Amino acid sequence: MPSPARHAAALLLALSLGACAAAAGTPGSSRPNPNVISRAEIEREGPSSVFDLIQKLRPLWLSARASSFTQDTSVVVYLDGTRMGGPEALREVSTPNVEKVEFLDAGRATARFGAGHVNGAILITTRG
Repeated sequence: MPSPARHAAALLLALSLGACAAAAGTPGSSRPNPNVISRAEIEREGPSSVFDLIQKLRPLWLSARASSFTQDTSVVVYLDGTRMGGPEALREVSTPNVEKVEFLDAGRATARFGAGHVNGAILITTRG
């Protein structure tokens, strides 16, 4: 039977790991949020299309995952809440006016926008 000291050590470890996970991607953190490209990252990369920015910083957002339920395996792109189409639409948006770019996985995209997001959605928010 584990000792109280072992339980305390396990609890402390679990809390420490949780704190580290919560800190990832927060301001002041050294690791960026894997689901968001911030304005600071956009400025650091310089002017380009959003497609080029994502391809350089978060290429997995663009990788299609095969689905046996649908033919369309493209991520869906939204600009300020308006559906633009598939990944090719990212080439039409330049970064100077973009505030942030966010990736929603299939579950979150479907919950927010409805069916048709088997590979998620990319949300582009421009400066307002």
